[in-house]
Amino acid sequence: MAKRIVEGLWDCPYCGTRAIGGLTKTCPCCGHPQDTDTRFYMGNKKHYLEADLAAEYGQGPDWVCPYCNSLNRIRYKYCSGCGAPKESASDDYFSNEEKAQKKKMAAPPAERSPVTERKPSRKKPVLILAVILALLAVVLFAFWPRNYTAEVRTRAWARSIDIEAWVTVQESDWSVPDGGRTYERRREIHHYVQVLDHYETRTRQVAKQVYDGEETHTSYSNNGDGTFTENTYSTPRYRTEYETETYKEPVYRSEPVYETKYYYEIERWVTDRTEKSSGADNEPYWPEYTLADNERTGYTGEVYNMALLAGENRYTVYLPLEWWETFRAGDQVEITVSAGKVTKLNGREL
Repeated sequence: MAKRIVEGLWDCPYCGTRAIGGLTKTCPCCGHPQDTDTRFYMGNKKHYLEADLAAEYGQGPDWVCPYCNSLNRIRYKYCSGCGAPKESASDDYFSNEEKAQKKKMAAPPAERSPVTERKPSRKKPVLILAVILALLAVVLFAFWPRNYTAEVRTRAWARSIDIEAWVTVQESDWSVPDGGRTYERRREIHHYVQVLDHYETRTRQVAKQVYDGEETHTSYSNNGDGTFTENTYSTPRYRTEYETETYKEPVYRSEPVYETKYYYEIERWVTDRTEKSSGADNEPYWPEYTLADNERTGYTGEVYNMALLAGENRYTVYLPLEWWETFRAGDQVEITVSAGKVTKLNGREL
């Protein structure tokens, strides 16, 4: 099948006449011929050449006369504008277009007018920034340190001593520690492993591509002589179909693994009781205790706190003994509060 030839269009750069037929070598308004500034392009409406005329085109690009810059048909031996011989020409439509493109790329970009340039809207970034600043202000307000004068309302202390006893206890484990005396062994579940039990048949929908005919595409190539060649080609078209597929899915069961577990007796230090003392005076003391032959003291703890009143707000602070002893109920103190917690007392970090 012979290729179809479509007549292109060009614009006269001298008088501004637009959409002149590509086969028309001179402008119908001012008479200026096609020259090195001529660029052929496709129009919305296609004008196909008759078969006998189409056979004359698409044979090669127009050549450029080096003397008058006119474009001439490839079959012309002499320039239609000035009569210069074709042999003197070195450029054609495409080489001239390539030079123009390189010149355009090498040229510095034109300065954009600040008057006509459309500036991006700043409303949205400003709004986002305002929201961020508002959230930041709320956080800063909550955590920003604030200073108050407070009154010591109450003081309190508490002390404790754990009493441990050396006693025989019963324990169990997968091994017996030193000093343990085994009195029973049992086979018990230590852990589980996943074991393949069987397969079950399942179904699922599977997509596949099925051939659904051909799609025809059309493109146009510039012949450089005022015409374009219409090129058609086909690509396969597919549609998606779904089918039910069966498959085997493994099913596992939890299989217990048994090992020997030991039950034994062993002596351990165990907290038997806690002796406590507390008060609100300035003379804290440790609780009294009596140790049996199999007893000893263990962990000891002590806590010293003060209740402070700043306006309508109450705060509790915990202090070391040597600092706590310097205060009395009714004392005025300076406190720094951040996020609802006292962080400084009389300028000292807590």
